[in-house]
Amino acid sequence: MARLTASFRSAALRSLAHAEVIFPLAPAEGPATQRVLYLLHGMTDGCTAWVNNTRITHYANLHQFVVIMPEVHNSFYTDLAYGADYFTYVAHELPGVVEHIFNIKHKRETTYVAGLSMGGYGAAKLALSRPEFFIAGAAFSGALDTEWVLDELPKQDAYNRKLATSIAGPEFQIPEGGDLFELASNLAYAKEKPRMLVTCGTEDFLLDSNRKFDTLMKTLPYEYAYKEWKGEHDWNFWEESLPVMFDFFNKQGEFA
Repeated sequence: MARLTASFRSAALRSLAHAEVIFPLAPAEGPATQRVLYLLHGMTDGCTAWVNNTRITHYANLHQFVVIMPEVHNSFYTDLAYGADYFTYVAHELPGVVEHIFNIKHKRETTYVAGLSMGGYGAAKLALSRPEFFIAGAAFSGALDTEWVLDELPKQDAYNRKLATSIAGPEFQIPEGGDLFELASNLAYAKEKPRMLVTCGTEDFLLDSNRKFDTLMKTLPYEYAYKEWKGEHDWNFWEESLPVMFDFFNKQGEFA
């Protein structure tokens, strides 16, 4: 396994950008994989969070995935009302950088995205916004209900009120393309759409939001799975979600 830290100048962010990258060991038999997973961090974390808190390197080797972990601060994977274009960076600029620097050629059938909490929202948003690029997406404890997030954040403290304003402006209106319920509904009958997995702990403060999203998804013709089990909004649950995710990614059709 090789783990690299990439730093490069981003046009979308107008600043230096950082990402952690895991390359799996070449298999003992057969050709090396080119499957790519974009793995997204949550609020208050950064690009090293997954490596520092889970066994993602083990799973990358086991399932033969290159794993790209970008850093987006507390941006909610959004082109900010007041700030940089983080969605444009992750959705469009970063894949181009990955292809150029690491000589990885993206193919839809081998390109995946996943994340936790804020990153769960980001993963679902990316998968549903770019179905021509991502074959599947997974959200762990995702902040999936943008309306609830933008209603709740300003109430918490001065920092989070400023954060909500930077994301959505002073009226806290959902940014265009930022409502997952709308994205999922609009894409539902398209010929090309991603497979989707959602997991959430039964003691998680985002459980109601995840169940609300699950209720919608079960009415739409997606290849979709929802899993919940005892757990909180923490790394124990997200570690437990990783093998579930890779099992879902590796399987086609029925997923038990």
